Amino acid sequence: MLLTSLCAAAVTLSSPACLKNADGSTTDLTSISAQPVDSDSPTLAQSAASEYLVGAAKADITGPAAETGMFGYSAKQAVIGINDRLYSRAFIIAEAKPSEQNRIVYVSTDIGAMFTAVKLEVIKRLQADFGSLYTDENVMLTATHTHVGNGGYSHQKLYQMASQDDTLAGYSQQTFEAIVDGIVRSIKQAHNNLTPGKLSLAQGKLAAATRNRSLAAYYANADAKDFDSNVNEVMTQLRLDAADDTPLGLINWFAIHPTSFSNQFNHLSADNKGYAQLGMEAKLRQQHNPNFVAAFANADEGDVVASGGNANSAAGYEGSQNEWENVIRDGSVQLQKATELWDQGRPVSGPIDTRARWVNLSGYEVAPEFTQGAGKQTLCLPARGYSFAPGAENGPSNIPGVYEGMTRKSLRLSDSVNKVDTSLLGTATRSAFGIVSSVSQDECQAEKPVLLPTGKWGWVDNQQPIQLMRIGNLGLIGIPGEPTTMVGRHLRQAVAKELAPAGVDTLVVAGLANNYSGYVTTRAEYAQQHYEGASTEFGPYQANAYEQEYVQLAQAMREGTKIINNVTPPDRSNKRFAERPGVTFDDKPANQAWGQVLTQPKDSYHHNELVSVTFRGAHPKNNLRTEDTFLKVQRLNQGQWVDYLTDADFETSYTWQREGIAYSKVTINWRINADTPTGTYRIMHLGDWKNGWDDTITPYAGVSHSFTVQ
Repeated sequence: MLLTSLCAAAVTLSSPACLKNADGSTTDLTSISAQPVDSDSPTLAQSAASEYLVGAAKADITGPAAETGMFGYSAKQAVIGINDRLYSRAFIIAEAKPSEQNRIVYVSTDIGAMFTAVKLEVIKRLQADFGSLYTDENVMLTATHTHVGNGGYSHQKLYQMASQDDTLAGYSQQTFEAIVDGIVRSIKQAHNNLTPGKLSLAQGKLAAATRNRSLAAYYANADAKDFDSNVNEVMTQLRLDAADDTPLGLINWFAIHPTSFSNQFNHLSADNKGYAQLGMEAKLRQQHNPNFVAAFANADEGDVVASGGNANSAAGYEGSQNEWENVIRDGSVQLQKATELWDQGRPVSGPIDTRARWVNLSGYEVAPEFTQGAGKQTLCLPARGYSFAPGAENGPSNIPGVYEGMTRKSLRLSDSVNKVDTSLLGTATRSAFGIVSSVSQDECQAEKPVLLPTGKWGWVDNQQPIQLMRIGNLGLIGIPGEPTTMVGRHLRQAVAKELAPAGVDTLVVAGLANNYSGYVTTRAEYAQQHYEGASTEFGPYQANAYEQEYVQLAQAMREGTKIINNVTPPDRSNKRFAERPGVTFDDKPANQAWGQVLTQPKDSYHHNELVSVTFRGAHPKNNLRTEDTFLKVQRLNQGQWVDYLTDADFETSYTWQREGIAYSKVTINWRINADTPTGTYRIMHLGDWKNGWDDTITPYAGVSHSFTVQ
C-alpha cells in the first residue's frame, strides 16, 4: 500500500524454542513434527557432497529513531521511536567448482520499498572493494515492505513526498546512508562467511492466514475460476547449511502485506515479517548456530493482506485494537509454518545463473503474443489514478468522496450513480480532483482517470530493473513493484515454460526488488480500477510488458546467451534534496542529569503487565547506535546484571519526545510476556547529547531502580 495522503511481539523469546501465540499461549517449536513431503525423496542429510559455497549475514539498517517520515502508509506519519530494529539480511550462493565464478547475492531488507538510488550506491561500494565480482546483474536487493520503517531514502520525487514528516521534508541522507551502509556490511560479512555448503528447498500451504483485499478486481480475471484460492497460499523456503550440517540461514518467501501495525503506529518495526525472522533466529541460534540468519521475504503480495486485519482497517477488515496482538498473530503463523518446513526440504542441485537489464517502460512495445488477443500495445507515461486516493482496506485514507473503482466511465462529480459519498464535501473533493486532472488525462491509461501524472511531472523513473536468478532448480523472478496474486501466477507460468526443460521446477516471484514502480495488475484487474489498478503506473499492459521481459531473460538463460542492456538508470547521487535540519544542540534543566530517571518503575510486576520508565534524554539522531541499543532490560543473575532485552526485541519500545526547544524525554516500555523468568530486573537507557557550543557529542546512561517479576 502506498502513501494515500499524497492526495490530500518479531519477539526475542526468553525461551527461543517457544512460540507465543496470539491468545497468549505458547507452542514448543521443537515438538512440531515435520513430515517429509515425499518419503521416497532424498532428504538434506542424504544429499551429495557440497555443490555450493554459501554465506549469510545480517546488519542493522534502522536509521534515525525520531523526527523523520515513515514510508508505506502516508506522508506525515512521523517516527517517534523504535519497537524493534530493522535489518538487512544477505545471502551469497556460489558454485563450488574452482573453474566457475557464478554466484548470486540475495538481500532482504526490513524497509518499505527498494529504490534505484540504493541499488546503484550499493553496487558502487561493493565494486570499490570487490571489483567486478558483484554487479547489478548478480545482486538482487528486495524489501519486506514493512509500512512502519523509515522513509526519505528515495531520489524520486513521488516517494520523497510520500515520506514527508511534519516539516514537509521528504529526504534524509542519514536514513539513506544507514540503509546503504547496512546492506553493504551484510553482503561483505556474508562474503567473508562463505563456506562449502548445501541447499534444500521446501514448499507448503499456509491457508487462512491471508485474504484478497480486491475481490471484484481479482474475479474479473477470466482464469480466476481455475484456482482454488484467490491468494497465493504457498510458502517457499530455501535452507542453507554448511558442509558439516551446521544451519547457516534460510530465505522464506510468503505473500502478505506487513501491515499488522496500522497507519496510526509511529515506532519503527519490521512488522509481522520481523516477528517471524527474530523468532526463527532465536530458536536456531540457541540450538545450532549463534550467527544463524532468517529472512522472511515477500512475494506476489499486491492484493494480499492478513486475514485478521489491523487496528485501523476499513470496515470488514478490522483487527484487534491492540497493535502488538495483530503482529504476533500474523508473525506467528508464518513462523510456525516455516518451522514445519525446516526438515522437509529436498536437495537443491544445478547451476547458478542470472540475467538482468534495465528497460524504459514509457513507450515500451508489447508484442501481440503477450496481450491475449489485443494486438501490439504500447505502455504509457506513468500516472496514478483517482482510486489511489482512498487507500486500501488495510490503510484507508478517509478522504471524503473517493472510493475504489473510480473509472473514467463511472466517475460522477455528484456521485449520483455510486452513492458512496453524496455530501457537499465529498462532491467538492471530486470536483477538486477533476480540476487537477482535467489537463492530465491520458487516453493511453484507458479506464484510469489520472489524478497524478507522475511521469509527465518527472516524479518517478521510467527505467525499471528486470532480473531473473537461478539457484539450481529454483528460479527467482525479481520484479520492481507489487504484483497481484494473478500477475504472480501468470509470471511463474510463463517463465516455467522456458526454464522447466532446463531443470528449474520451482519459481518464486520476488516482489519489491531493486526499485519500486508501484503495483502491477492484470489487464482485467486494471479495468476495475481498484487501489492496485489505479497504482499500476504504466497503464493497462504493464504486467504484459513484464511477462515479455522475463520470458526473454528466461530464454537467454536457457540458451546460455547474453542479453542486450542499453538502458541506463538515472543517477541522482550528486543532487541535493531538501532535508529537515539536523540537531542543533541538546539541553536539560539545570537540576537534572543526563539519563536521570524521571519516572521509576513499580516495585513488582506480573506477566503480561507493562513496565514503563521515563528518563531525561537527548535526541537519537546524535548517534543512531547502529548495531547497538538505546535501551537494555537487565536481569540480576548471581549478583551480576546481565543484558536480557534490547531495543531490537519485540517486547520493548523506545519512545522519544521533544519538550520545548531542546529538552528530550525518553520512555522505555517493556511488555512482559508469559515466558519471562521470574526474578529481579532493571531498565537502562543509553543515549548521546550534543553540546551547542562546540558540537561535541557525549554518551550518557541512566538506570532505573530494580524491580521484580513474579
